[in-house]
Amino acid sequence: MADTTATLRTKIQTRRSTLNNQISKEMRMVEGAENLLKASTNRKTRETVALELTFHESNLERLQSQLAQLNSAVTIYQNDGNKETRVPMICLGLKETDAVDLAKPLERFIATHYYGNPDDYENQVMDLVTLRMAARNPQRSKDGLDLLESYVRQLYWVERRFFRNQKHNIIFQWYDSVQGMPTAQQSITFEKASVVFNIGVLHSQLASRQDRSTAGGVDCAIEEFEAASGTFIHLNEKFYNAPSPDMSPHVLQMLSTLMLAQAQECMFEKRSLDAEVLEGGVELAIELAQDTALVASLYEKAFDFMDDAHFRGYIPKSWANLSRAKDFHFRALSHYYAAAAHLDFADETGLADVDIADMRDQLHNMLETSVRSQMRPILSLQEQVERGVVHLQVSMMLHRDGQRILRNDPELKKLETLVQVFAQDEQMAVAKDVELREDPSIEIPQPITAVSEAPRIHGRAPRIAASTVIETSLTASEESEDFFKNLGPMSLFNSANDWNAPRMVQLTRNMQGFGFAIRGNAPVLICSVDKGSPAQVAGVLCDDVVVAVNGVETLWSTHAHIVELVKQSGETVHLQLATFTRVRRSNVLPPKEPSPTHPVSTVADAMQY
Repeated sequence: MADTTATLRTKIQTRRSTLNNQISKEMRMVEGAENLLKASTNRKTRETVALELTFHESNLERLQSQLAQLNSAVTIYQNDGNKETRVPMICLGLKETDAVDLAKPLERFIATHYYGNPDDYENQVMDLVTLRMAARNPQRSKDGLDLLESYVRQLYWVERRFFRNQKHNIIFQWYDSVQGMPTAQQSITFEKASVVFNIGVLHSQLASRQDRSTAGGVDCAIEEFEAASGTFIHLNEKFYNAPSPDMSPHVLQMLSTLMLAQAQECMFEKRSLDAEVLEGGVELAIELAQDTALVASLYEKAFDFMDDAHFRGYIPKSWANLSRAKDFHFRALSHYYAAAAHLDFADETGLADVDIADMRDQLHNMLETSVRSQMRPILSLQEQVERGVVHLQVSMMLHRDGQRILRNDPELKKLETLVQVFAQDEQMAVAKDVELREDPSIEIPQPITAVSEAPRIHGRAPRIAASTVIETSLTASEESEDFFKNLGPMSLFNSANDWNAPRMVQLTRNMQGFGFAIRGNAPVLICSVDKGSPAQVAGVLCDDVVVAVNGVETLWSTHAHIVELVKQSGETVHLQLATFTRVRRSNVLPPKEPSPTHPVSTVADAMQY
């Protein structure tokens, strides 16, 4: 069954990719027809073009509708073990991207900017190309996450090596994850942001596929949803001027909130797995009322983002309807548990007056602050029962509202488990109501006519939060492997700096030595050149980088290593030097003071060159 599900997921991703390409083609056709319509003055030509434009706009709308329907198929990412017991969760499809020719531009840049031999970096370039190809369609697993994070970390180096202050004929085209609209940019920042977005998507898919019928599975789902939320927050904070709607601040905030809502729902599911929870006392009923109120508030917030006038047509309708239905459902549960807390406590006897007063304070304090200020505390058993009955009435009304949404949505009403769970929870409230009406000792108050008449319950402080795991993963970039490390230390050998081609100089020692001093580590630079010395005559400049000594590459060498190489040279030393055009240069500079991190060796030292 797992293999079948995985195959179906692959087919859906393939279908999504095909639709993205078709949408891109139709968009080009629409753009071409619009331009021709503006440029043409011939009436017959304009009529023909207008007809073609209508045809392609119709095709574009049809394709986008098919993609939206595909994105609404939330069940495909769920775990088979959840189908009979758990409500499905919302997750996204991966952003698609086209193949990009990275090899030729990077090899050209290595030759023209770094004056290196592209053949020496053929393997590194292919490693990067292969990594990107794999990142286009990662596995739905931890290995897939590791792959995407490895690619983002590598882009940290690639950006500095090749893209900072540089323009290449490299176009990164990515498709919107919801509507499939293509966006193309030369910015590698856009490439990084799109991959980070897919990391969030993959976390949401991994969360949805967990078996939430076990405590361990629920814990994993919570962790993944928190990671998804944190990833979308990270993207919203670090990436500006989003070129596609799915990475706009509004949508990223919606996605982050939605993931937190689902994580909090999983937290409630975990509590419901404990049989003792279902048999708990009044305190526990109050906790459950506030827990479910928190879940409802998060879904309400997510729905408000989805229902925004600017994005209402963008977000899949089934997402908005499911979020709204869950808002009603969990608010209904919240009022059900509140009713249980009020009514079950009314049956308890043998409590001291101080215990009763304390319990009634707890019942009053679980309401929202604005409500508490307008309602007096519970002073009698009758008031307590009346308030409990009101909560129960509200619960049944909200359950009906949630189920009405399911019935009216063509996609959601097909989800049997969702419909069944909603119906079962409503039946709990109905059964409680029947029990009350059959109890002659309880006086049923006048029924309320609208949910707005009922006091809202205050959600407890959330015990879940957006995870910062993405921050940890991506801030480790500086410690990750740099494919192009052999180009030289990043501090100088990056795309923002310019320099002349490395040159060879031959120095022959005179009575005072070679006449230059060095400083630093990896890379080591020339810090001073003596006037009239062999170094000055040969054209050695201050701030030249020592690339090689006697044919030994020294870009990553320590100060001490280069000192040893020069001492071993005898009377003649061959230096390969690179001169940076951004560094102020002079043929004679005073020696700089030595320091532990940037040692300096001058003619005044015991080691003379």
